[in-house]
Amino acid sequence: MAINGQITRTDDDALTGWIASLTFDVAITLTPNPHKTKDVHPDYEITGKSPAGRYIRIGSAWEQTSRAGKDYLSLSIKVNGQDVRVNALRTDEDPEGEYRLVPLAG
Repeated sequence: MAINGQITRTDDDALTGWIASLTFDVAITLTPNPHKTKDVHPDYEITGKSPAGRYIRIGSAWEQTSRAGKDYLSLSIKVNGQDVRVNALRTDEDPEGEYRLVPLAG
């Protein structure tokens, strides 16, 4: 599935951005998970807006570190009945606090 997107860290430790494909285009917000009590629990809750403008939880995100020592976010999002898995990555050329969304192979 062709997926594109971007998120940007805000001053209040949240992230805002978008994720899109040929069948959906959703504005998303990632906020720290207030219910996290174990390491395996998600670090962030992901919300989107319904067509009526209501905020609903559509996924979760975890902070990860690659084998090369680079920090990234692993996102799991439910959009249009599909489970969408993407990683939010930064390169040295990306502006501070900005991440590109890259779909997982598979």
